Amino acid sequence: MNLHEYQGREILNSFFIQVPDGMIASSPEEAVKAAKIIFNKTKKNSLVIKAQIHAGGRGKAGGIQIVKNLDEVYEKSKNILGKFLITSQTSKNGELVRKILLSEDVYFTEFSPPIEYYLSILLNRDIEKNMILYSKEGGVNIEDFSKKNPNKIYTEVIDPILGLQLFQTKKIGFNLGIHDNESLKNFSIFLFSLYKAYITFDTLLLEINPLIKTFDQKFIPVDIKMILDNNALFRHKKYNLIRDDIDEIEKEAYEAKLNFLKLEGNVGCMVNGAGLAMATMDMIKFCGGVPANFLDIGGSADLERVEKAFYLILKDKSVKTILINIFGGIVRCDTVAKGIINSFSNIHNEIKIPVVVRLQGTNDKLAKRLIQKSLFPIYSTDSLKEAADKIKEILHLK
Repeated sequence: MNLHEYQGREILNSFFIQVPDGMIASSPEEAVKAAKIIFNKTKKNSLVIKAQIHAGGRGKAGGIQIVKNLDEVYEKSKNILGKFLITSQTSKNGELVRKILLSEDVYFTEFSPPIEYYLSILLNRDIEKNMILYSKEGGVNIEDFSKKNPNKIYTEVIDPILGLQLFQTKKIGFNLGIHDNESLKNFSIFLFSLYKAYITFDTLLLEINPLIKTFDQKFIPVDIKMILDNNALFRHKKYNLIRDDIDEIEKEAYEAKLNFLKLEGNVGCMVNGAGLAMATMDMIKFCGGVPANFLDIGGSADLERVEKAFYLILKDKSVKTILINIFGGIVRCDTVAKGIINSFSNIHNEIKIPVVVRLQGTNDKLAKRLIQKSLFPIYSTDSLKEAADKIKEILHLK
């Protein structure tokens, strides 16, 4: 699960890590109210407006703006909110900006400018350990930079039993050019708190770019990206309940306990079991179609879940046909057949595309008889090859 920057700041602040003062707004009017509070609190002549989307590259796309008065706050927040922001990390359609973060301008200072670093904590799946990735070059596109300058990227592996050790925080500090005792002490405290936040919230990635060192030897995360482990969201219900890192269809599927991922294709899929789903998608590609989704209804699917799955697939207007491929084990084929028939009975007017069904396994003969007796326009097949041939025929493929 991807968190917004303001949520990441909230988490780090709860671990006594200093973050820039900021407030969230959903309208230009709210933005002006928040800006007044921030201007009065920080006594600075500028602040930063940051679009809250789950993608990097916001600055280059116009999603980060520096403003110096309330009129600019209103105009620039109006230009960002409600717009689709297209960056190098979004789809071609971009992501809708529903909220903005009004943040203290930490670069505004009468003293020496801050020093920037890059730092992230992530799970290295190859060695099954957490790892700290860091560099003196903060604020850059780290993916491109690491390819051109691999010798300027450092790593530190954390033992899962011992955890982060003091000698490691000092080593990381020295590699970043932090040598004086006060700075090194502050950096160690910061890094221990950061790692504790990473572990406590079951994080897969905690990225700070840039992390800055101020003139008074403080370390402040300016831009924060956090990804939580989906399997541990039951421990973090606050963020699970306000999840918005997935589109509306995927959110509905998540709430219905359906494993659903929207793709850009023309053949809707409904399958039970991840392995069979992958094989079905391969078959669709092999016969010339393109899967419109990954949809695993699970081994314990009931009539209601099958009908819900139909609704989700039909919401995608690019779908030209639906393929239902079920192997009856725990879930019986006749249960799925009844779910399909119920779906046709309840939403028949919305099903204007051909439906191909292949049911094999427990009670498959009963299931086929139920479908035949229903008199609904459902193409029942006995094998994957037969289903593939029918898909090709429907899509007019050679």
